[in-house]
Amino acid sequence: MREFMLIYQGGDPDWAQNASPEEMGAAMERWGAWMGELSAQDKLVTGGSPLHYSGKNISADQLVTDIAASELKELVSGYSIVKATDIDEAVAMAKLCPIFNYPGVRVQVREVQQMG
Repeated sequence: MREFMLIYQGGDPDWAQNASPEEMGAAMERWGAWMGELSAQDKLVTGGSPLHYSGKNISADQLVTDIAASELKELVSGYSIVKATDIDEAVAMAKLCPIFNYPGVRVQVREVQQMG
């Protein structure tokens, strides 16, 4: 088995603050079910974590800038790491991810390169 990182991009940066307790509970239930299924199949390495939408960019010349609102659709908003035999299997897992219940999101699937 190889490891693949599912990189979640985009979404609404204000969703968590604006969601009702019911909406938040339903979302957490969907994520828990999806991760539980992967875990039961021994395919979940880590569920990862959501990331704050605010942050800083540092360029090669050490210039530090705030992440601009125009970059939000490309912004990494979280990640998970799964085990799969190949990228096609990892893509099939990603397609079932509950993040697709929200508009303006994408998932990148990238193999974790083993060093050494």
